[in-house]
Order: sequence, then C-alpha cells, then structure tokens
Amino acid sequence: MKKRVIFAFILGFVLALILFLFIRKEKEKTFNNFNNHLKIEVPYYDKKVFQIPKELEKKASVSATLKIPIIMYHYVEYIKDVEDLIKKRLDINPDLFEGQLKALKEASYKTYFVREIPDILEGKIEYSSRLAVLTFDDGYKDFYTVVFPLLKKYQMKATIYVIVNFIGKPGFMNEKEIKEVLDSGLVELGSHTLDHLYLKLIPHTVARKQIFESKKVLEEKFKVKVETFAYPYGAFSKKTVDLVKEAGYKAAVSVVPSMIQSKENLFYLSRVQPGIFTPKTMIKVIESYKK
Repeated sequence: MKKRVIFAFILGFVLALILFLFIRKEKEKTFNNFNNHLKIEVPYYDKKVFQIPKELEKKASVSATLKIPIIMYHYVEYIKDVEDLIKKRLDINPDLFEGQLKALKEASYKTYFVREIPDILEGKIEYSSRLAVLTFDDGYKDFYTVVFPLLKKYQMKATIYVIVNFIGKPGFMNEKEIKEVLDSGLVELGSHTLDHLYLKLIPHTVARKQIFESKKVLEEKFKVKVETFAYPYGAFSKKTVDLVKEAGYKAAVSVVPSMIQSKENLFYLSRVQPGIFTPKTMIKVIESYKK
C-alpha cells in the first residue's frame, strides 16, 4: 500500500512537471512568434514609414522651415556575413564613415545633438549655418569600437538611440561603454524603447510602457536627461507621437526622408540615410538639397 502511494505521488509529480514544461514551452513559442513577427517579418523598413501619417500631414509645413540634415546611421563596420541583407542595407563601412566626417570637417560644418534642434528652430541658441546632426540607432558595439574614436578624432557630436533591454547583449554596448561615451561630452543619449517593438502593432498600454519606462530607466541608470526619442522601424502614428510628448521628450526622429525641419515635425524629425552620398559628394548633396 505504501509503495503504491509513493508510486502515485511520483507519477503525479512527473505528469505535473511535464504539463508545466509543456505550458512554458507553448508560452515561449507564442512570445517568440510575436517577437519574430515584430523583428523579422515587419518590413525593414515598411514603405509607409517613409511618409508622414495622414492624420499628421495637415500640420506639416505651417511654420518656417530650416535645413538641418540629420543623418541616420546604424552599423558602421565591415560586414562579414554577405547573406545578412538587413545588416548590409543598414551598414556603412568605417572608411566611408570617416570620409564623411572628414568632408564635414573640411567644409567647416558643425555638428549638433538632436536635443538642440528645438532651440535651433526657436532661435534660442546661436548655431552655424553649416550644421549637421549625426544619429546612431540601436546602440551597437561598433559605435564604441569604431565610431566613438572617430568622433573624438574629428571632434564631432552624435546622438545614440539605445534599446534598454539590449544593453550588454552580444553585439551591443554595455553600461560601462555607454557611460564612457557620455562622459566625453560628444554624445547625447536618446531612447529607442525597451525592446525595439513596432509601436503601431502593439496595444496602447504596451506602447506607453515602452516609451515611458525606457526614458525613466536610462535616466536612472546613466544619470542624464533623456530628451529625445527614435521610433523603432521608423513606425509612428498620432497616438505614438502623443505618447512621446506626454512622456516629456523634447523631440523625436523618424525615417521620413528630408533635410527640412520645422516646429511642426519636431516629434517626427526627418532623417536621411548615409548612402545617399559619398565623402566626395556629401557637401554638394547637402547644400543642393531643397525638399
């Protein structure tokens, strides 16, 4: 009788464990499918993110505009995996990148942080007519190993948009490295959400947490003000813009292609990709840009 009780107990425990593992596996499968949908199946970038959403279109171009080229970088490295098409599309090799910095320097261009753009548009700070803003999305390790030494060499400013929960993961900067680049005075820290989720596809409450909590965590972790935001995948809507404003950011960057900024697009500032020019043509392209 005693053996039967022990056997029944063991069998019940084993069955409960199997059921627990099955449920956990299914939950992980569901989460991974959701995560993969957001990070892989979502077009990088969807054509729609290169346009201002219709509900915000009417507000565009109401006030005076100013040409402020904001250049959007991601990877700055030599790509080893030739089949990684997304990475290849988002990459610029270090030689070309340095050539661009050198071109800006030789043409007497001055670089600014994204957080300075509101004051530039308001006329509150003195700025050079030859200005550019360098932004780097995601917080990749190559910002520390490749970009940062070149920023110091050419004394250029840059804004990095960090994904909070990716800090310290393989291929991304760790806390110590981020702290070091911030201490240089050449780098502004901005938020790129907690998990790089496609904000237009997730519930409002989740989007709110991604936008609000990322700011709070970064400010507490690095003891700096986080004043600007970058939309993951460039995806934004009036609802996400309103959340960014409510969270207390001063400005946000999009992937809408242009070099023209105004007070109306302060929360979806336009950016251009570095592939539109070479070091030799960079200044000519910037100065002839009229859109």
